[in-house]
Amino acid sequence: MNKFIYVIILFISNNIFSQTEIDWLMLRDVYYKSEYKDDVDGYMQIPFFGKGVEDLDNKEVKITGFMLTLSPDEGIFVLSQNPYADCFFCGYGGPESAIELRLKPGYGSFLMDELVTVTGILRLNREDVSSGVYVMDNAVAVKD
Repeated sequence: MNKFIYVIILFISNNIFSQTEIDWLMLRDVYYKSEYKDDVDGYMQIPFFGKGVEDLDNKEVKITGFMLTLSPDEGIFVLSQNPYADCFFCGYGGPESAIELRLKPGYGSFLMDELVTVTGILRLNREDVSSGVYVMDNAVAVKD
């Protein structure tokens, strides 16, 4: 009987503390609406997320993509659905095809377009236009 209870507790704790694996198709559930903002005295494109994406806000997630080493000395990395030559700011995809990464201290070095799997807290960015639509905090990247 004790072994059965141990197995049940182990199963429940693994589900509670494990991250949700997501893919890039899920992140496409976003649309933009032009709204006037007093603080900038103009219109801005504000993202609105579908329910499935809203449910991921501030949750630990895991996703695989291409590491874009934009300024590694300053810790500026982006995870992209596509390699650098095909990323949204190069003509393919949209802002939803990239996640701004805030890596935990002590991260290793990465090559441009290296395939990695990243785990971290996904944050939906509705306000800061200088950041991506998706930001991953406390991120850990593992080379595939």
